[in-house]
Amino acid sequence: MGLNGGVRIIVMKFQAPRFINPNEFANRVTNIPPLIREVFRSLTAPSESNIIEESEYKPNVPTEFVPVVNSVFKSLNLAVKMYTDYAWQGGKDKPKPHDTLATSSVKRKPNSNKINIGCTTKIIFENVYGTTDYKVKKFFEMHNHPLESIEERPYTKKTRKMSYSEKEFVVHASKAKIGPTMAHKIRAVLKGGYEYVGAKVTDYKNLRRGVNRILCYKDARIMINKMNDRRDHYPNYSFEFLRDEDMLVAMFWADEREKAFYAEFGEVVSFNATFRTNKYKMVFVPFTAVDHHKKSVIVGAGLLSREIIESYEWLLKAFLRDHEGKAPKIVITYQDEEIKQAVESVLPNSRHRLCMWHIMKKLQAKV
Repeated sequence: MGLNGGVRIIVMKFQAPRFINPNEFANRVTNIPPLIREVFRSLTAPSESNIIEESEYKPNVPTEFVPVVNSVFKSLNLAVKMYTDYAWQGGKDKPKPHDTLATSSVKRKPNSNKINIGCTTKIIFENVYGTTDYKVKKFFEMHNHPLESIEERPYTKKTRKMSYSEKEFVVHASKAKIGPTMAHKIRAVLKGGYEYVGAKVTDYKNLRRGVNRILCYKDARIMINKMNDRRDHYPNYSFEFLRDEDMLVAMFWADEREKAFYAEFGEVVSFNATFRTNKYKMVFVPFTAVDHHKKSVIVGAGLLSREIIESYEWLLKAFLRDHEGKAPKIVITYQDEEIKQAVESVLPNSRHRLCMWHIMKKLQAKV
């Protein structure tokens, strides 16, 4: 096990292929012009730019943690635990000093995405014949890459890896309307400090986002199936939806009662897109008319995930299709440029007016 890897107990030997020396190759081939021969030799000659300096790094680990060849352990788990403790103790002596008072000195977060290739550090355990004991057969301690410091260790992938119980805690906190930042604080209090919580706030946010995407997709599918079931079993029930790949973009529905209200009182229709749901941030758009008792009645409703012209156009077209193409004489909305262009495009023969309530509300601020 290296400081960033697992226990390697298999040793593989490779025989390097034989390469002809460039100068020897140039001397063997006789039909190369002299000028090209000299250029080839100059390009293949060793220089400071193509010489790779190989360095070795030894972890600074207390003597009691360093594995000893031929030392025996009662089980393989105890042997692996010994080496895990050794790897955890390893690292640089001290981080590089920096001037905290200098304006140009910026303390950056260490990069946790380091990839080390070809490191020869390994430990080989061998089973003691006839027993369940394991002994250290070989141990290679030197690394071919710089080692991480104690300061960098909290940002490694191994340290930030979340356990199942921790992921379950974030999901339960989400159901209780607790955000990832507050959930991380609560976890730190329960553990006794932030140093005992390996995952960072960013990891909590990423997990919460991933879970919401999965739940959002399932909830959208459940909603669509429920609406389709109603359409199959209820007479004159209409339902349409629009999706972009796996994302539910818009939907519209109207039942038989709402269609009857629109047929009688659909000359003046108001629709408002200011109601936003809490969980998925979709906009609820109810279409409202006024009946003969001067009471508001719903003549259709929709949900939008994007407040853009294309979404409003699709919603108005779905409204017309489900109401047999009958357009209202007057459409009342609040002041919004996207809604205005959508109404002019889909309902060119309808008069578009602004809501008096919104006008009076803005009058005090504007005048």
